[in-house]
Amino acid sequence: MRVEFELKFRDHLIFNIAHQLRSVMLHLFYAFGLLLIFLFADDEEDILVTSLTAVFAYLASWLIQLIFLAAYLRVGNNRTMLTHKVVELHHDALYEESRFARSYHFWPGIQKAARRHGYMVIYTTSLTAIVIPKRAFQSESEHDKFWMALNRKLVHETDAQ
Repeated sequence: MRVEFELKFRDHLIFNIAHQLRSVMLHLFYAFGLLLIFLFADDEEDILVTSLTAVFAYLASWLIQLIFLAAYLRVGNNRTMLTHKVVELHHDALYEESRFARSYHFWPGIQKAARRHGYMVIYTTSLTAIVIPKRAFQSESEHDKFWMALNRKLVHETDAQ
């Protein structure tokens, strides 16, 4: 099976925002900041004020993080990512091609696949992923067929190990 698409800045941004919001490590990091607010709060400060300060700081941290992410992705040289791509399911590997590179990701090395926020995401490592927007498919049934075929490959390879 084959799918072709243009990966756009918006796709890249939405994927990264969703990925970071699901990051337990990032939530723990910000929660540590909340703990510091309570540890260094004035003993005479009302607990409600300290709590509201902590919640505001937590939300502000996320807002700053997301603004930084958007700016970082916009300013960065992403022409090799934000381009026309082809992804194919081969019998032995996931094939990915753009005008800059061709890659074979053999099935045993694929970490996982997920469908989130209008995207199909195939994690080739714990830190890298192939992001396929739902709009790349002509229909919902084509999207579902690709997803089922991908999962058959992943399950088959997991069972074979």
